[in-house]
Amino acid sequence: MKSVFFAIPLAILMSNPAVASTDSIKIQTVKNMYNTAIKKNQRGEDLDTLETLFKYADKGLQNAIGLTNISKMTDDGDFSECHSAYESLALSPSNGWGLDEAKSVSYKVLSNGRVRASIKFPDGSLYKDLALQCTSGSCKVTDSFGIDNSSGKRQAEKLCR
Repeated sequence: MKSVFFAIPLAILMSNPAVASTDSIKIQTVKNMYNTAIKKNQRGEDLDTLETLFKYADKGLQNAIGLTNISKMTDDGDFSECHSAYESLALSPSNGWGLDEAKSVSYKVLSNGRVRASIKFPDGSLYKDLALQCTSGSCKVTDSFGIDNSSGKRQAEKLCR
């Protein structure tokens, strides 16, 4: 009788393909975020992609995004130091191309748990790494990393306060 009692829950778990792994949820979250940003870019909305990132971010990253939005320009109209933090948070690595000009975007989970979005542009490819925290089947982006592995969140907190 005991073996039947333990076999039933195991059979239910094995027959439920809807249970997704954390990696696949992370990839789907980042994919949805990029698809949203690309569509908004194509319509001429959210060209810097921070509005889209904000919607997928946790509170800490939302605060960092808010900091960069407040202080991008100096009183003389020049870019402030904070602008580099702003650029590091944007979903499209700075190369002169916008996400609406991307030929394709591919996604993979790295060994450190971050998701890499590899963006192919007409003149080459760049990538953006994103850290995510997942609970109860959904994920929030907690940080955005540049090609030099610098934390956009830390840069915003350091350069924009």
